[in-house]
Amino acid sequence: MSSRFSSNLHQRDARSQLFSPYDQRKASPSPHSRPASRSPAGAGYGFPAASSAGPAFSAYPGGSNSNPPSQSSYRSATPNTRGQYSDAVLSELESQNDEELSGMSAKVRMLKDITTAIGDEIRDSTALAEKMNDSFDNTRVRLRGTMNRMLRMAERTGVGWKVWVAFFAAVILLFWYVWLF
Repeated sequence: MSSRFSSNLHQRDARSQLFSPYDQRKASPSPHSRPASRSPAGAGYGFPAASSAGPAFSAYPGGSNSNPPSQSSYRSATPNTRGQYSDAVLSELESQNDEELSGMSAKVRMLKDITTAIGDEIRDSTALAEKMNDSFDNTRVRLRGTMNRMLRMAERTGVGWKVWVAFFAAVILLFWYVWLF
C-alpha cells in the first residue's frame, strides 16, 4: 500500500531533533537498575546467565537476544566483589563513551554552525539597516533643501504660498485629466 504522503514535508526537520537520542534514553529504563533476583550461577556484571537462544555475552548494547530492541540501552557496569571491572566492560564503556562523545561533538558542531549563521544574518541585517538609514537621511536632506529653495523662490516673486498651491493643484488636475481621458 502506498503512502498517502508523497513528500517528506510531514517529517521533522533534522535541526529540531538535536536532542532526540537524549529524550529516548531518558524514556528508557535506567542503565543502573539491577535485576530483582540474581542467580548464583549468573554471568555476573549485571547480565543474566547464558540461555540456549543466544550468545552468553555481547559487547554491544542491545546485541543480546534477551533484551527487546526498545529497551536496549547501555549495559550496566557493575564491578566484581573486589571492585574491579573486566577488560570487556571497560572497553565497552570506552566505546560507549566514544560514541556519546562523537554524537555530542556533532551536535556542538551543528549548534556552532547555527549560531555562526545567525551572527552572519544579524550582521547583514544591521549593515542593511545602516545603509537604509543613510539613504533616508540623504533623501531628507535633499527634500529639505528643495523645500527651502522653493520657499525662497516664492518669497522673491512676491506671490503667496496659496497661489503656488493652486498652481500645483491645477497642474495635477491637468495631468489627471489627460491620463483618464
